Amino acid sequence: MIFVILRTVIERFLVLVAASILIFVLLNLLPGDPATVMLGLDAQPESIAALHRQLGLDSSLTTRYLRWIGGLCTGHAGSSYIYDVPVWQLIRERFQSTLPLIAFATGLSLAIGLPVGAVAATNRGSILDLTVMSTLQTLKSIPDFWLAMMMTLLFSLTLHWFPASGFPGWKNGIPNGLRALFLPAVALAIPQAAITARFMRSSLIDTLSQDYIRTARAQGYSKTAVLWRVAMPNAFIPILTLIGIQIPVLVTGAIIVESVFNIPGCGQLLLEAVNQRDIPIVQNLVMLIVAGVLLMNLILTAIVGWLDPRLAETGA
Repeated sequence: MIFVILRTVIERFLVLVAASILIFVLLNLLPGDPATVMLGLDAQPESIAALHRQLGLDSSLTTRYLRWIGGLCTGHAGSSYIYDVPVWQLIRERFQSTLPLIAFATGLSLAIGLPVGAVAATNRGSILDLTVMSTLQTLKSIPDFWLAMMMTLLFSLTLHWFPASGFPGWKNGIPNGLRALFLPAVALAIPQAAITARFMRSSLIDTLSQDYIRTARAQGYSKTAVLWRVAMPNAFIPILTLIGIQIPVLVTGAIIVESVFNIPGCGQLLLEAVNQRDIPIVQNLVMLIVAGVLLMNLILTAIVGWLDPRLAETGA
């Protein structure tokens, strides 16, 4: 198990290095000069050249990459070109809404998907199962941005149950913050809940066909006890792997949903930085997202290996 975790850490580190190179190269291939964006199209060449020297854009690509990586390793990510404040300060402020939004959406996805999938599995082949599966297929295909707009129209502009946009911050009270994040979280969670339910159904059907389930029934366990005490814990192990796959989807979905609901989170910050060619924000924020996803996958891999040592032995 320790060998598998060590090997996984090395693999994730190599992926992180490759991701840093790819991020840096792609950002420098983007059309548009940050100095020209800041000074305007009518700026004189001398002013643009001076700003290039000030921002360090006159150095070679290799020098700029090594300077960026060195800053990351020492905790100095530089300052934003547009906002002229430390990058980490901006990201830290925006994460106060983005992280709770992703966590909220993940929790809702599991809270909806797991019981729905269990109901479908225990009623396999019935009308209820067919209805659930048809509904899940429809929900899975709904774009989260369209769902966000429809929910805003219904629950905010028509019923006035939730705010249509904005985030008041946690200083104004946790209930107000959760109320502002509820609709965005639901918009993110519904498509992922449909996938979770389908995955849970397949996993539970496979688990219920195992020999130890028949043994538990032969020992006198009730149908409910077999389902919740024996089958569900084992069927949940593959769901942990699914969570690791869904997290990047939720992160990218949060970028769009935050724009729809005008939430001042990392997604909105990233879009603004890309439009304004604010390279320090883009490369550091994307790198932080990649590192966070890899770390979460590593943690989930360790948990799955601990729960099922057979997966660790096979290197899964």
